[in-house]
Amino acid sequence: MENPRALGDPDHYSNRFTGTDDGGGVHINSTIVSHAYYLAVEGGTNRTSGLSVQGIGAANREQMEKAFYRAFTQLMPASSTFATARTATIRAAQDLYGTNSAVERALIQAWTAVGVN
Repeated sequence: MENPRALGDPDHYSNRFTGTDDGGGVHINSTIVSHAYYLAVEGGTNRTSGLSVQGIGAANREQMEKAFYRAFTQLMPASSTFATARTATIRAAQDLYGTNSAVERALIQAWTAVGVN
């Protein structure tokens, strides 16, 4: 997920698939979320926005896993949007690790880098 564009998939919200195939792009566009997760853990630069993210590091991956799991299983309704996913993962990070934690900061940077505000 370091570079979804290398496989022809979107890495930024502005490049999302908007057609009718794949249920409106539900699987195709999942690479935007996966890329945000990757950036939040590993750090790096989104190739579309040029924005860099300071990740929490692979040694702390479990913290990000827990934030995403909590957000996606407890905080997001079925009708969620990309913006809802951003809000829910940031909220989960705050719940689990506190406001202004490294996980929260990495998520804010990562979602911004992939164009989800």
